[in-house]
Amino acid sequence: NVKTNIKYSSVDKKTKTILVTSSLPGEGKSTTAGNLAFVLAENEERVLVIDCDLRKNTLHKYMGLSNKHGLTDALLEYRQTKKLNVEYFQSVKDPSFAGTMAVLTSGIHIPNPSELLGSHVFKDYINELKKSFDFIIIDCAPVGMISDAIPIGNAVDGTIFAISSQDTNKKDAANCVKLLQRNNVNVLGSVLTKAKSLSGSHYYYY
Repeated sequence: NVKTNIKYSSVDKKTKTILVTSSLPGEGKSTTAGNLAFVLAENEERVLVIDCDLRKNTLHKYMGLSNKHGLTDALLEYRQTKKLNVEYFQSVKDPSFAGTMAVLTSGIHIPNPSELLGSHVFKDYINELKKSFDFIIIDCAPVGMISDAIPIGNAVDGTIFAISSQDTNKKDAANCVKLLQRNNVNVLGSVLTKAKSLSGSHYYYY
């Protein structure tokens, strides 16, 4: 499964920070990011999920959380203090978790999201977070809509590309993956979403 593949994706270095993106909206990337975090938190892992889709943030709705404060607030504060403020993290509890899961929602809207996500501040912040968590899952804007996945992909250990069996155009997906790879983004692989089961019902699976 995807959890096993992530853990063994690199022999030399543990894959701790993982970006989830897609070619276009509605292909299941946010659901994939959330589901992956839940699966990882089932074991004794410390997991953080970050919503880096600063234009169309949906992760807080999926998780049933507030978005009054989040990533943008945390980054603006970190730029000044160079210290993590855990008050921006929200905890998600579930009886199935042997580990812990925290969520950093997108936060307040800002006029220059690409500039912030492509900054040294963001990269330094991610590296600082790696000291406190076993896995960090990042949801970001689709590659075919905006270029945010490229700088974020360069700041993380690996990227997973979500492909919808119902919605994704094969050529668009291939072009987006090539774009990521040309910009030195480490693409770990793809996840198939919205596939039909034998009974005809829909569900997300890896």
